[in-house]
Amino acid sequence: MIDSFDARLLAALQADNQQTGAELADQVGLSSAACLRRAQRLRERGVITADVSLVAPEKVGRSLTMIVLVELEREQAERVEAFKAAMSAAPEVMQCWYVTGRADFVLTLTVRDMADYQAFSARFFDDPNIRGFETLVAMDRVKFGGAVPVG
Repeated sequence: MIDSFDARLLAALQADNQQTGAELADQVGLSSAACLRRAQRLRERGVITADVSLVAPEKVGRSLTMIVLVELEREQAERVEAFKAAMSAAPEVMQCWYVTGRADFVLTLTVRDMADYQAFSARFFDDPNIRGFETLVAMDRVKFGGAVPVG
């Protein structure tokens, strides 16, 4: 169960997980040691799943972000799992969601340029189990993050 202290701690860590125990204590209303113990317990329970740094794609030569809707020909379990595994292993894929609706998967990926995307699509979408795909090119990143509202 998440109490109000855990909720404040999670909000603070989602904003910046590099904060010191003292900085967290100021925001949460507990001692530094208590904040650090709670954070460790939240990691052990799987509430906090990773501590990562978000990288600006354009700063590392990946100027295009694509959202791709993928429709499978057949949704047999082994074919779905094979597609999930392929997308999980593809470094260009930042997010992969198995969804309901017209599309079976929604991908967010980042590439250097259109030639890079063409190579990606040839590698993964030239497959008899891919009925079709629709590519949306992101023009502007309005909001990006992974923070989950807590509390």
